Amino acid sequence: MSGGIRALADPAGRQAFAAAIRGKPFFGALMGRDLRLWADNPGAPTRLYWLPDAALALSGRSAQLCGPVRDWEELALFLRFAGVEKLTADRPAPLPRQNELYLFTLAPGQALPLGPAPAGLTLDRNPPVGAIAALAFPGEENAARRDAFYSETCTAVAHGLARLWALTGADGGLVSMVGAYAMVDGEAYLATGETVPERRGCGIGGWLIASAANALAAEGWRVTLLCEENRRRFYTRLGFAPAGAYPRYRLDPPQPPAPEP
Repeated sequence: MSGGIRALADPAGRQAFAAAIRGKPFFGALMGRDLRLWADNPGAPTRLYWLPDAALALSGRSAQLCGPVRDWEELALFLRFAGVEKLTADRPAPLPRQNELYLFTLAPGQALPLGPAPAGLTLDRNPPVGAIAALAFPGEENAARRDAFYSETCTAVAHGLARLWALTGADGGLVSMVGAYAMVDGEAYLATGETVPERRGCGIGGWLIASAANALAAEGWRVTLLCEENRRRFYTRLGFAPAGAYPRYRLDPPQPPAPEP
């Protein structure tokens, strides 16, 4: 373990981690959920670390970083050897930038415009997590991601840190779904909206997202979400308020040493 990057092993580390993410949209919800779920679990799917002034979470090949970094060379080396390929940060970093993730919000008590429910579909406020996972990550090529998503989401729902919504057809099958996958300290982070291919482009997903966001805001939650450039118009059209952007960086794998002459 690098000297400046420490795993959460004691109350002081957990307090430092919490202080780094406090009040930061997206990071506060997602990393705050992970802090509650995984801080004392060495076999957890998300690994948590703290730096002198920052918090770091690693999950598979992705990572989130919140706070300033004193030694970027040390951190970049640590991330590469941990197998991280994408890093989302709350500030600029001396790494190759992959793209921007745009933050949108809905304030507590506010509501998005919402038309009538899609005809022939039923709103399910407690859909089975297995069906949600299958729609989010279909096919055998996504089996590992599907299993990880299922396990993590079940744990978050069981602890009251996540909530799911779906629209089902007459046969009970899922047509569209969305989830608030991190609900912490008054913020609900909305993500993983998906509609079956044959029903896309009909406004079904937009209606479900707006319905879920309105329900959360009516309960006093501040709803947040992140999207890439190609989805900005979609969320603007739904009525979410733009609230800035976070950079996402690319980390190339470590290079093998050059052969000796």
